[in-house]
Amino acid sequence: MRTWMAVLLASAAVISAAQAEDPIKFGYINKMGDHPWFVAEVAGAKAKAEELGAQLMVQDVQFDANLTVTAMDTMIGDGVKGIAIVVPDRALGPVVADKAKAAGIPLIAVDDDIVDSAGDPVPYVGIDALTIGRQVGETNAALAKARRWHEDWSKVRLGSIEDQKADTCMRRNQGAEAAFLEAFPDFPKENIVRIPYDNTMVNAIDVVGTTLTANPGVERWVFYSCNDDGVLGGVRATENAGMSPDAVIGTGIDGSRGCEAFGSGKPTGFSGTLWFDSASHGATAIGFLHDAVTSGKALPMVTYMPAKLVTAANFAEFKDRLGCP
Repeated sequence: MRTWMAVLLASAAVISAAQAEDPIKFGYINKMGDHPWFVAEVAGAKAKAEELGAQLMVQDVQFDANLTVTAMDTMIGDGVKGIAIVVPDRALGPVVADKAKAAGIPLIAVDDDIVDSAGDPVPYVGIDALTIGRQVGETNAALAKARRWHEDWSKVRLGSIEDQKADTCMRRNQGAEAAFLEAFPDFPKENIVRIPYDNTMVNAIDVVGTTLTANPGVERWVFYSCNDDGVLGGVRATENAGMSPDAVIGTGIDGSRGCEAFGSGKPTGFSGTLWFDSASHGATAIGFLHDAVTSGKALPMVTYMPAKLVTAANFAEFKDRLGCP
C-alpha cells in the first residue's frame, strides 16, 4: 500500500512539474495576414513570445467576422491566457471583448481600437488615427506650397481615397483633410473628390483610374488615404494615365509599400509614407499580455506607436527596416 502511494505521489509530482513547465499560451488574431504590414506584425509577436518562452496561436481571419468569433472560441478552448486582436470590423469589439471577459483572460486591441458592450474602451496598441492623418495632411500641404500650387487651385484636386466602412481609416482621412485645409483655408471645398475603395492597392488603381477619366481637366492631384495601398494605387493610376510625377502628391501611412514605391529609384508621385514598425506593435502587445498574466500588471489603456516619414531622399536609411530585397 505504501509502495503504491509512493508511486502515485511520485507520478503526481512528475505531472505537476511537467505542468509547471508548460509555457504560457497566447492568441493573436489579425484581419489580413498576407499583407506586408501584418506579416511583419505577426512576426514581431512571434519573436516576442519566443523571447518570453511563451507559445503563440495565430489566426488570419481575412476580414471574416464569423471566422474571428470562431477563432476567439477556439483559442479560449485551447487555454490561451490572453489574446491580441486586430478586428476586421470595429463593430465586433463588444463581441470579442465580452468573450474575453467571460473567459477571464486579458484582451488587447492592436491597430484598430474597440470598445466592449458597455462602451468602455479595450486596451489598445497602435496608431492615433486622427493625429497620423494630420501628419499626412501637413506633409502634403508643405509639398503643395513648395510647388506653388496654392497660387491657382482651379486645376488641383484633393483625392480622398476612402475605405468608408472602416472608422479608423476614415479618421485618418479626416485628419489629413483637416490639416490640409487649415494650411490652405482658401482651398475650394468643391475640389475635394471622395473616392471609395476596398483597402487594397489593386482596387485603388481601378477606382482612381475611373476618377481621372471623370475629371479630364484636372492637371494636379493630392492624394491621401488609410494606408500605403490607397495612395500608391492612386499614384499608379496617374502613371497609367500618363501624368508626370511632378503633377502628383501623395503621402501614405504604414510604410508597407515603401520598397515598391522607392526601390527603383525612378521619380514618383508617391511623395512619402509615415512608416510604423508594425513588428513592434505585435511585440508590444504580447509583452503587455505577458506582464498582465505573470505579474498581474494592468494593461495600459492606450499605447500610441511613433511614426517616421520615409521619402525617396532617406529611403536608403530605412531600406533594410522596411524589409526590401
